[in-house]
Amino acid sequence: MAAASLITADTNPPQIEAYEKCKNHKNRNRQILINYKRQNNWLWRNCRGHQQHFGTTTYWLLVTTLLTLSASYGRADYYRNGGGWQPPQPMLPPLQPIPPPLGSLQNVTCIAHDTKFTCDCQSVNQRLQLPHLIGYVFQVEISNCRSLTIEANALEDTQGLRKINFKNVENLILNKYALAFPRYASNTPLIIEFDRVNFELIDSHAINGNIEEISFIGGRIDVINPFGFTTLKDRAILLKMDNVLVKRIEPQAFKKFAVEQLEIRNCVFNTNVPSKAFYELEVLNSLRIHNNNFQEVHSHAFSFKIINKLSITENYFAAIDAEWIEAYVRESVVIRDNYFGLTSPIAFKGIHIHRDYMHSELLELQFNNNTLQLPVETRPLEFNERFALNIKQLRYENTYGCSDLDTAQKPPIPKQTFFRNNVDNIYVLAKPTKAVATPMNGMNGQMIAASRSNSEFVLLNKYIETNCQPRSYLIYILLGVLALVLVLLVIGIIVWLQVAKRRKKRKLDVVLPEPRTYKETQIVYQIENAGLLKTDL
Repeated sequence: MAAASLITADTNPPQIEAYEKCKNHKNRNRQILINYKRQNNWLWRNCRGHQQHFGTTTYWLLVTTLLTLSASYGRADYYRNGGGWQPPQPMLPPLQPIPPPLGSLQNVTCIAHDTKFTCDCQSVNQRLQLPHLIGYVFQVEISNCRSLTIEANALEDTQGLRKINFKNVENLILNKYALAFPRYASNTPLIIEFDRVNFELIDSHAINGNIEEISFIGGRIDVINPFGFTTLKDRAILLKMDNVLVKRIEPQAFKKFAVEQLEIRNCVFNTNVPSKAFYELEVLNSLRIHNNNFQEVHSHAFSFKIINKLSITENYFAAIDAEWIEAYVRESVVIRDNYFGLTSPIAFKGIHIHRDYMHSELLELQFNNNTLQLPVETRPLEFNERFALNIKQLRYENTYGCSDLDTAQKPPIPKQTFFRNNVDNIYVLAKPTKAVATPMNGMNGQMIAASRSNSEFVLLNKYIETNCQPRSYLIYILLGVLALVLVLLVIGIIVWLQVAKRRKKRKLDVVLPEPRTYKETQIVYQIENAGLLKTDL
């Protein structure tokens, strides 16, 4: 008995203790469930139905499902940005990059914050790629990259994305659909900023989606392929290029989208701008092309279906073809302080008045303080006749031909209406000079025009008075007679000199004897006696 008691004392206490712990744990869970039922009595009454004993597992499954659906609808309502009803989004892990497959480029390290991804390359000297990001995020910032590639749809699985920033990227490749954002991803318009970014390539449809603003500040663009920029948004707010070097731009690089404001400032285009580079765009507020350096701009390189305000100021163009810009303007046109190299006489004829312009007075086109050069000689520029043309200080780097004057008028006046109406505001070269081939670095149109001395240009009416006035025939007669007299005088002098020279050659040389021979010479006179002379007398 003692042995049995000893064995019981040795073995039973641990089992009993474990049993008591399990029993206490079940009691605590039961008490928690009872408390939860009391606190959420409405949910318990509505969901239990006629079942008298509601299972713990079934209850918790129901509660978890309702909470999940509530959270999903809450997110859809928060990110719809005032739009219509959205279906519940799948439960995505918040803010996480997907690792790259084997054999691909190494991913940039992206750190997830509350509502932001920060991807810092830390200037690593190797080519990296942006990982496929997923989750609810407001902003993505990518910076300090030596070489970065973005593959297709890298950000399509982000939700609520509003802003993307690129900073200090030395070599960026945007492949097809690299920054493509489908409508179901977010109704929030995107703002994309490129600050000091050098693009090796912007491929077709690289930037595509619900874009509100795109800004390029500093940096370089090597190639922009056709359809590089497309947008699904009905109307973007801003497309801006500031201090960007564009090495090559393909036709239809910017095609068929609407934007409130388009700015191209302080940019250099190293190669020719082809036809339809900017094709069928709608600028609903203002287009501003300011202080840029262009090479040759081909016909219809800039094509706009509608523009409210057109401003082209302080630019250098090496050459512009016929109708290099096609625009339908509704409010104002200002072309000021530009230098146009080899210019077609119909270069500006593609600027039209939009059909929505309903005012009775003509729309003014300001063409002030511009310098241009025509291929051969001075010819009038052609503009749309519906404009009220306002020309001030137009300088031609050509001389004016007096044969284009109407000499029947006194004083003579130009035959062309363009010159006749602006004779006091058009300047021509006083004498032919070599044209400026290329501008110096940093020189805009105004600086190039100012670099010429004012004495090189003369007002057109002054030029006509000085070089093209008819003169009296008497003056020409007197000048002819004077010239004839001078010729005869010269001929007489030449003849006299020749005659004098010949006479001098005909003279014989007289040799005089020495003076002493005169003293020694004896003169002998011989007198013959012929007898007495007799006469008849």
